[in-house]
Amino acid sequence: MLTSTEQEIRRGAPARAGVPRTAPAKTGARRPNAPAAEAAQTASKAATRTVTRPGTSARPATTRPRPAEGAAGAARVRRPMPRKQRAPFVLLVVGLLCGGLISLLLLNTVLNRDSFTQSTLRDEIAQLQRESSSLEQQIIREEQPGALADKAEKQGQAWDPTANSIEVGANR
Repeated sequence: MLTSTEQEIRRGAPARAGVPRTAPAKTGARRPNAPAAEAAQTASKAATRTVTRPGTSARPATTRPRPAEGAAGAARVRRPMPRKQRAPFVLLVVGLLCGGLISLLLLNTVLNRDSFTQSTLRDEIAQLQRESSSLEQQIIREEQPGALADKAEKQGQAWDPTANSIEVGANR
């Protein structure tokens, strides 16, 4: 028994390039294959058929020859593939792009807010450092001996020259 491809080759049918080879659908009752000569005669009759219409001349029909009935004819019939719906895929891609754009926008906003907070904190730190350095300079000025003496006089204290003297030796 010959396959449908081998039968097409023997009949001189063009090669089916790029078409996947699949088994014909097995539906209905199985008919025996017609001989190759009978199929060729049927095809030639269909090709030479003439069409006559009122008011026109007889001319050959421009239709293709009909395939022979049976398994070989069923193998040649190609059903159109159902078109895959692209809308869900396109919507998925657009949704992912929009989600990525929104997340980038939110991330940028958060980073900018943190940047403003950081600059405010830097300004506060700089101000506190200036205050700290001015206070340290004030403490250094007030610890000088002249400044301490002036403060003591203002509080009513006087300098006692004997307070810091030590007598050594004679009264032992």
